[in-house]
Amino acid sequence: MVAEVLAEQFSAGLTQTLLITLGNSLRSDDGIGPLLAEQLGSIPGILIENAGDRPERAIDFVALHRPPKVVFIDAAEFAGQPGDLRWIEPSELTERSLSSHRLPLAAMIDWIESEYPTECLCLGVQVGSMQLGEGLTPEVAKTAAQIVCWFESAGV
Repeated sequence: MVAEVLAEQFSAGLTQTLLITLGNSLRSDDGIGPLLAEQLGSIPGILIENAGDRPERAIDFVALHRPPKVVFIDAAEFAGQPGDLRWIEPSELTERSLSSHRLPLAAMIDWIESEYPTECLCLGVQVGSMQLGEGLTPEVAKTAAQIVCWFESAGV
């Protein structure tokens, strides 16, 4: 399932795509973003930045890199099974929650797309737990490992 979801947007490769991860590693599954930033950052050809729990940092990353495409990766609540992966339309962000950030992601995407010639997409991983504590739940950890494996084998 992970491979199909990722191939949907990355079938032509990752050139000129900036991945921006979001999340807080001290809130269980919300830590998937920082974990992916660390693990994917070691793969040559991947442009990735970790905004942590401050998505407004993404504006600085977009200004620095000027990518045509930005993909936000975050823990999400979309009524799936823990570890499910799905593309979330920016228009859905007012109805669905991607973590609990201070600045609404939908507002930031609107601003980025109005200021830069950049398309923004959101990749959500269904959380199992957002409780305080380090470490991902087993289902979300499995999805994180599959995401890393897919990008490693994609030959970016």
